[in-house]
Amino acid sequence: MTRLLSDICYFGLADGIPDPATTGPVSKAIATSSIISCHPNPGLTSLPDDVLLLVISLIGVEDILALRMTSKRFISVTKQRWVWSDALKHHVIDRRLPVPAFIADLKTLSAKELEVRAIHASRFHRNWCSSHPRSRRNVEFPTRELITEDDSSLQLSKDHPHPISQVLFPPGYNGELLVTVEKNRVACWEIPFEGSEAFLVAERSISVYTIDGVVMNDDPDNEAMLIVMFSRIVDMGTPSYEIGAEVWALDRFHGCFTALRSELLARNMQRRLSPIARLCGDLALLGDPVVLWNWKRKGPFFTMSSGNIHHSPTPDGVLAVQLVRNHLLVVRQSHIQLLPTPQFDECGRAVQGASTFGAFLHVQDPAKEAVVIVHEMTEEERGAWQFNPVTILMRVTTADGHSIRKYDLLPRAVASAEQSAETELRSEQEQLTLRLPRPTGSPCTLPARPTQTIPVPPSCSNLVVGRNGKGFWMETQNLTCGHSTFPARCFVGFDATSRLVQAQESQSTRWQNDLTVRKNGLYKSRVGPGEVYERKYRILTSSLEDTVGRIAVGGRDGRVQILDFA
Repeated sequence: MTRLLSDICYFGLADGIPDPATTGPVSKAIATSSIISCHPNPGLTSLPDDVLLLVISLIGVEDILALRMTSKRFISVTKQRWVWSDALKHHVIDRRLPVPAFIADLKTLSAKELEVRAIHASRFHRNWCSSHPRSRRNVEFPTRELITEDDSSLQLSKDHPHPISQVLFPPGYNGELLVTVEKNRVACWEIPFEGSEAFLVAERSISVYTIDGVVMNDDPDNEAMLIVMFSRIVDMGTPSYEIGAEVWALDRFHGCFTALRSELLARNMQRRLSPIARLCGDLALLGDPVVLWNWKRKGPFFTMSSGNIHHSPTPDGVLAVQLVRNHLLVVRQSHIQLLPTPQFDECGRAVQGASTFGAFLHVQDPAKEAVVIVHEMTEEERGAWQFNPVTILMRVTTADGHSIRKYDLLPRAVASAEQSAETELRSEQEQLTLRLPRPTGSPCTLPARPTQTIPVPPSCSNLVVGRNGKGFWMETQNLTCGHSTFPARCFVGFDATSRLVQAQESQSTRWQNDLTVRKNGLYKSRVGPGEVYERKYRILTSSLEDTVGRIAVGGRDGRVQILDFA
């Protein structure tokens, strides 16, 4: 902005006409131009609107706001819809920053609504990537009117020793709705950006069962908002459990959740069906081994093929699952698996899809925690590549120390018509001569080793990641304030991105996944020595909505704190 204005001033458009005797032939030509001759003391405000709009298109969001404060002329110009539509495209969407609205809805938004979203996205990204990120507003509220760990009405158990076990942001609500999970109660809260209080929107309790986990629906347009996995003890001697799942929809008018489908998954088992789940539209991914359940259709459960289970002498439980196009990505403690997902007919029966290729990768050391980040692509990029770029972060503990390891799944390009014909001909010849099955290529490359290793302290835990690649983990650090040093629970932020780069050896392009870790913590909460010794911290759970820049923190006392970073 400063460079641009200085160039304009140099050519006599901001500070009047320069003296031709002292400034040379360039200024003589400008002095005789029609633009300058029409005004006795021309400046930037004398330019026509179309020229001003071109100038504004070259500056950033904060510079547009600064320009608006200089004169009444710029107030009217910078309030035009074209200004913020262009700023949102160039400074937010083209930089692959999250937009606090659906891209398809941007054409229907007014100039003021576009301005608010462009400013919000720009400020959140700048604050998150700064050397000292700070929350700009905090909202705190209890999940119940009275919360005490000795309250007998809560009926806490060994598996659920505290009032609150999860805090979750539903996708599609721009961080203004938050779901809290207790032992047998799920509540939905509204926390507006303008207000300072949290309002209870809906709640539902399960009296007989204990809630093991709640997962939000990845598709915000689907009628189902979340899936609840619950269990109860049916035999105290063994013990054995009865496990089930329910799909709920949010009814804001009546202030409750409505059960769309309830299913009893298993009886008399030792909790082998873990509460790990994912809800992707109509398809739910449950348990270990992973079970596919189309909750809208009255059909049976579909257990993935035998490749879903690998016998390993090391721990090999499921840590994360994710649907990526027509493949199911399963991250286990010792393996990374890519399995083809079937299609379902009208009766809910699973039929084999078009893809028949599965991939398998053995990791060197078993992990304790993992998250999957699927990077978004444009429609043009999705047509040119067979898969989405994927970043997998795994927290590993070895004899050499603790670390977070990054694995990259990079997509392969879609073959051209000539390459497809050549591959088809080669496959037919192999089938005729060697009687081999027709091969199908992998849609992505699986790395043989981690692409990046980040050392972390032993207190590192609770990996949290948003839909757009921003995330954090928690660790204990020693902070110094004045002359005193004390331990604190800190959130260490990171930013996982993906971009197209030009290959040096050829003219082709490829995807490159990057991970940037912020040095200074996003949030710090002082802890006592007893918490560090027993590894029982006051912060129990957390969640991130990285579209609008909100972090929810659930405490041991049943209170929830909302941190706004935009």
